[in-house]
Amino acid sequence: MIKFLLILLLSIQVNALKIPNPTLSASLQEQKRGNEFLQIIWDTGLIIADIEAQVYLKTLGYELAEYSENPKKHFGFFLLDDSSINAFAGAYGYIGVHTGMLLSSESEAELAGVLSHEIAHVTQNHLLRFDDKTSNQTYIMLAGMLAAALTGNSNASQAIVSSTLAATAQQSINFTREHEWEADRAGTNALIKSGFDPEGLGHFFEKLKDSANAQEFLRSHPLSINRIADSMQRASRIDGVYRQDSFAYKTIKARLYYLKNGRIKFEQDQNQEQDLALYMQAYNAFESQNYPVAEEFVAQLLVLNSSASSYLLAGRIYAKLGKIEKAQQYFSKISKNEAAIYYEAQAYLDNNQVQKAVSLLKRYLRRNQGDYLSHKLLSAVYVDAGSIDRAHIENAKALIRQGKLESAIAQYQRAQAVTHSQDLFDIISVNIERLEDKIDLYKQLL
Repeated sequence: MIKFLLILLLSIQVNALKIPNPTLSASLQEQKRGNEFLQIIWDTGLIIADIEAQVYLKTLGYELAEYSENPKKHFGFFLLDDSSINAFAGAYGYIGVHTGMLLSSESEAELAGVLSHEIAHVTQNHLLRFDDKTSNQTYIMLAGMLAAALTGNSNASQAIVSSTLAATAQQSINFTREHEWEADRAGTNALIKSGFDPEGLGHFFEKLKDSANAQEFLRSHPLSINRIADSMQRASRIDGVYRQDSFAYKTIKARLYYLKNGRIKFEQDQNQEQDLALYMQAYNAFESQNYPVAEEFVAQLLVLNSSASSYLLAGRIYAKLGKIEKAQQYFSKISKNEAAIYYEAQAYLDNNQVQKAVSLLKRYLRRNQGDYLSHKLLSAVYVDAGSIDRAHIENAKALIRQGKLESAIAQYQRAQAVTHSQDLFDIISVNIERLEDKIDLYKQLL
């Protein structure tokens, strides 16, 4: 039911009303709505705990956002474990992609096309246009639906959905086509600027027509034959040499298939690329904890492929073999990649080198906006190091990544209760005050 709420929220928000002069800066109201939406995404329990996959999606999403019509907008990207072909955009630029969508894509250009389309819904202010008209109704409706879902009363949930949709459908239906076409246009332009094949979006649309798993996407992104034709025609006017599928895209897709089905896709296919085949054989052995065999395959892989994906897998394998220095050599080749930092810290933790794990994660998170998983790992590292106060602090930061500000304050307060450092106590106090001020501002917007 909660998964359905995400789709419904998008379908309501994305059918937006046009305003003459949309603001380009994120307002406090946007941030508040975004914080609420962020909590809903996390409360689904569907966000996958795979740092490598999440970093890949974020990297691609932020790159495409740079080529959008308003790159200064706030964005966040999440990969959710759901087999349906769907992607959605919510308040404050939070964009979710289902694993089913990624697995159904036949090229990275198709995935980039869908992401660019969702980014365009944000940059074109489609969400804001509708919020200005029905913001309070929308969120009151959502709260009611969540309450009904939590009681397990499906009849109550259906009644709330039906009555609310009846009230909003007529006023928004006339704007659906306009905004979808706007997102197609802006998304295609971003694909062109980023070097992806601009036909990627059109090809993906073509597949949706006959896919039963795409019904959720089609409900929130109504599709017509004219839209498909327009996307393909616009793209066909662009000549050029386009980006090839990255090895990261291929490996993330192959790993998701493996984890879902328990086997390597097309492992008997003679046309499969040799480096991808070696990667998946190494990964299969790694997942089976047959690390010596994994080492043999990854050694062959590294001769053919020197991408970040290969280095990440090699580092993980050598770490499991206890060859920490060799693992670190591969992780250091891609030291700006958060997944490399995460895996290296995990390797240090697994091999009782706790202080190295602390130093590595602290240094990275001090300079970068880290993922939820990185803060949770640092919290676990601090527990092993006996720094319970700092473990609570990292848990608080992880909760902030989920939009759960009041829970974060509680974690900060626990840190204060156990810390013996006056300096740390004072820093925590400042962080609590900032969160309380933000919560108070949000409440004033009700």
